[in-house]
Amino acid sequence: MGRYLEVACFIDKKAPDGNQVHIKKYLQEDYNMNTTSNSNEILTTTDYDMFRKISNRKITENPKLEEELLSEGQRQPILVNGNMEVIDGQHRLYYLRKHRKPVRFIVDPTANFKTVISMNTSAVNWALQDYVYSFSLEGDPEFIKLANFLEENELLSDRMIIIAGSGRRDGTATPIIKKLKQGDYVFSNEKQLRAFCKFYERVLNETKLPNKPFLQSVLWTLYTTSVFDENRMLTQLKKSDLTSEAIEGFSKKKLLLTFLETYNGRWSDDHPSLIQYFINRKGALTIPSLPKQDEDN
Repeated sequence: MGRYLEVACFIDKKAPDGNQVHIKKYLQEDYNMNTTSNSNEILTTTDYDMFRKISNRKITENPKLEEELLSEGQRQPILVNGNMEVIDGQHRLYYLRKHRKPVRFIVDPTANFKTVISMNTSAVNWALQDYVYSFSLEGDPEFIKLANFLEENELLSDRMIIIAGSGRRDGTATPIIKKLKQGDYVFSNEKQLRAFCKFYERVLNETKLPNKPFLQSVLWTLYTTSVFDENRMLTQLKKSDLTSEAIEGFSKKKLLLTFLETYNGRWSDDHPSLIQYFINRKGALTIPSLPKQDEDN
C-alpha cells in the first residue's frame, strides 16, 4: 500500500524559503533518484501549478465524476511522470483544482500513455480523442495528423472523422475503432474529408437540419458516391420540408432512404447523376455506386 506524504512538508525541509521552483525541482530529483521504491508512493498537494499538461486534449465535462469527487473524495491518485506531466487523471485534477481540493498523486518517471492503456485504470473511460492524442505524443505521424484535425474541427464528431479519415464509406466502424485503440491507424482520406466539411457546413447553414452524428454519417455515405452532386443535394434539401423535427426519431436506414429519394427526385433511371440503390429481401439498403476517387489523397 502506498505511503501518504504531504508535498509541502516533504519539500519545505529542503527548499529555501518555500521557493516554488525549488519545490518542483527537489520533488523531481527525489523521484528520479529511486524510481523503484517511490513509484507507488502517494503524495498530496494543493500546488496545482506544479502539474503540467502533456497535450492540449479537451476536458470533457463529467458531472458524475465531479459529484463523486465532492461527495466521496479522490479515491484514485492521478499519475504523473518525472516531468510532472499528467499521464492519467487530467479530469480529476481539473475538478479538484476547480473546487480547491487537495490532489493525491503518484510519480512514475517512466510512465506514458501506453502505461495507462495497459493498466486500464482511468477513472473516466477514455474517449477516442484520448487514444488519438496519446499515440500522437508517441510520434506516430498518422496520429499526429489526425490529432491536429480533431483539434481544429468543431463541426463533425470525433468518431465520424476517424471513420471517414480512414477512407471508410459506410458499414460498421468496430474494426477501425479497435485497431485505432491498439495504435494502428492510417489517416488516408484527409483531403476528401476537408471537402466534405465545407459541404456539410453549407447544409447546416442553408437548411433547417440539425448537426447530429447520424446526419453526418448519412450525408457522408452519399457524398462519397462517384455520381454525387453537391449543388443538387442542397437544392433538393432546400425545396423539401425536411427539418430537425421532421427527422426526429428516424433510424439511420430511414434517413438514408429519405435523403436518397430527396436527392434523386424525379430524375429518370438513366440520369448520369442518379444514385442507384437497392433494398434486398432482408430489408438491407445497398448503394452500388463506386466510391468517389481522390487521386491526391
